[in-house]
Amino acid sequence: MIASLPSMAFLDGLRVLDLTRLLPGAFATLMLAELGADVIKVEQPGVGDPMRQLPPFVHGRSVYDLLLNRGKRSVALDLRDPDSQPVLEALLAQSDVVVESFRPGTARRLGVSGPQVRARHPRLVHAAITGYGQTGPYAERPGHDLNYVAVSGVLSVDRPHPTHLPRMFMADVGGGAMSAVIAILAALVSRARTGEGAALDISMHEAALYWVMLPGASVLIDDGANATGELPTFGEHACYNVYETRDGRQVALGALEDKFWTTFCRAIGRDDLVARHLTASPDQAALTSEVRDVFRSRTQAEWLAFFEGHDVCLSPVNSPKDAFEDPHVVARETVIRATGLRAVRSPFGLPPVTLRDAPTAGQDTDEIRRSLT
Repeated sequence: MIASLPSMAFLDGLRVLDLTRLLPGAFATLMLAELGADVIKVEQPGVGDPMRQLPPFVHGRSVYDLLLNRGKRSVALDLRDPDSQPVLEALLAQSDVVVESFRPGTARRLGVSGPQVRARHPRLVHAAITGYGQTGPYAERPGHDLNYVAVSGVLSVDRPHPTHLPRMFMADVGGGAMSAVIAILAALVSRARTGEGAALDISMHEAALYWVMLPGASVLIDDGANATGELPTFGEHACYNVYETRDGRQVALGALEDKFWTTFCRAIGRDDLVARHLTASPDQAALTSEVRDVFRSRTQAEWLAFFEGHDVCLSPVNSPKDAFEDPHVVARETVIRATGLRAVRSPFGLPPVTLRDAPTAGQDTDEIRRSLT
């Protein structure tokens, strides 16, 4: 357990108005709740956030709802209804941050775009999480995570299987949500100095493209005309690869540096492989095949025990279940228990904030409306 840090949450007393739908915004505002913010989630009356209808379900509720809406309060409010505007304005007036995920034209029609909101409430930090940003030819295009990682080049980087669909929401969560939270926190620091809020334009496509900067680095510099070699991190080198063990499980070998590769080769009694560390193709294909034969000779558990204490960067390829029960995770209490479920503690290096259970759609409407009068 992480200790020796302030007992009060860093964002205690800060109010966040969450106008988002589906995963990216929900993940972003969860992180803000885990930092101590009071998050009010605005949902369509009688329908709620569409995320509530996403499988898998447990006891009739979406697991995404149960996990991502923890720590929030929910108010039913139809943003399309003019009669709802006084309530929305009162909520905005009492908030420090507003997060929305509408397409730019929709946000303007609803009166919740960054410029509109900040014209009425200049101290607000407004974060718009969209697929392609507020401007440009794609701004009004619909899309989901798959579209953003496709356009950004992330899918093509996943060689040699460019049509493989990732099982992670890379642009939604790793890109959009994380980028939004970082930008919001920076804007709050700026507001503390200047008194002025900000309008943040968070593009999930651009967040994914930012990650492609490294695998596509040679293209950015001189269009790749003079670039030679390739970082051995794409499965084409034996030193940095995934191998199947005798029991059908897998291990990941990350012996990127000479010292790790040398230690690995000597540990398995193959000093003859040391000099082939970063040789060119086709030798790497032949070398990888030899190493595959080595790893097939023992089970995953046997290899992990064999390399215990050796600096070779060897790890098991865990399933989510294995990962949540990993001894290191248990020791650091990274998986926390909430009422009726387990969750992963936020990675901020702070003591976990105790969050209330995820509300049902509109559960806190009466309470929140009374607080506005």
